[in-house]
Amino acid sequence: MGFVFVLLIGVFAAVPALADPIVGLPAVDDNCIPFGCAYAGLYQQVYSSDAFSGPIVIKDIEFFNTEFDNFATAMNSGTWTISLSTTTAGPASLGSTFASNIGAGNTQVFSGNLSQPWAFGDTLTISLMTPFLYNPSLNNNLLLTVDAAGVTEPDGNPIFFDRGGSSDIGRVWQFSTASTGTVNMVDADFGLVTGFDGVPPSVPEPGSWLLLGTGLLGLGILIVRRKFAIQ
Repeated sequence: MGFVFVLLIGVFAAVPALADPIVGLPAVDDNCIPFGCAYAGLYQQVYSSDAFSGPIVIKDIEFFNTEFDNFATAMNSGTWTISLSTTTAGPASLGSTFASNIGAGNTQVFSGNLSQPWAFGDTLTISLMTPFLYNPSLNNNLLLTVDAAGVTEPDGNPIFFDRGGSSDIGRVWQFSTASTGTVNMVDADFGLVTGFDGVPPSVPEPGSWLLLGTGLLGLGILIVRRKFAIQ
């Protein structure tokens, strides 16, 4: 039994640990779009594949409020529909047409209200209804698409989330005025600092299977030897 326990420990030790990346650091300013103010419309943010150390099954995404205290006591109310996909567009090459930026594997991962009590220093954690597998080694970047609708500020105080000034992020968003109508604005090296909580893909690497097979073979030989030693 002890041998089996040591064997299993060896198998899991052979699977590299995955650090949950926070992309866009360092935080250099703040911004309330698309979650912290009464923003209605589409929003996209791209994350460079270079910011991820390996494949990750994303289960939660996080946004941080540590740079500016606007004395908000409640997160906005509304409906946010969030999708993740890969994209060939990068932080400096997002297009102004939202649909053209979306690449393979586009998946709706969340839809609902994010309303909750709020205090400065809190983290907005969005638990995905559908986890998303992202593999940065395929040379495609990660794209976040947000469709915000019916958003209101319950206490009238927008929440300003940490904004990064990093070459790992870029964004496109909608700006509307009475004179210009709606214009899609592209900002390179600009966007919200974002945390990605997840786990490695569940299938062990080939080396782990080899270790497991070798260990089981050794266990079988040990059992056979003990059996004949007893007889």
